[in-house]
Amino acid sequence: MRFIRVVEVMDMLAVSRTTLWRMVRAGEFPASVQITVRSRGFVLEEVEAWMQARVDEGSPRREPQLNRTAVPPLSAARFPRESRRHG
Repeated sequence: MRFIRVVEVMDMLAVSRTTLWRMVRAGEFPASVQITVRSRGFVLEEVEAWMQARVDEGSPRREPQLNRTAVPPLSAARFPRESRRHG
């Protein structure tokens, strides 16, 4: 078992501190635990299980669609050196 700090949880979920505490208060996210008198943290395994549940209940994953529109590459011929400003 490993404890992680609030900042690590925020990074893992890509949410703000306010959003994280709202989720905890609403019972939508595992509560923090008292580590010491002045320190709280989250149980890593609980956070990871919550994340996995989000993935499992989400919509089926799709293969990324390739953009089939051909875009010609930029070439030096289209942008002659004389027209560039240096300066």
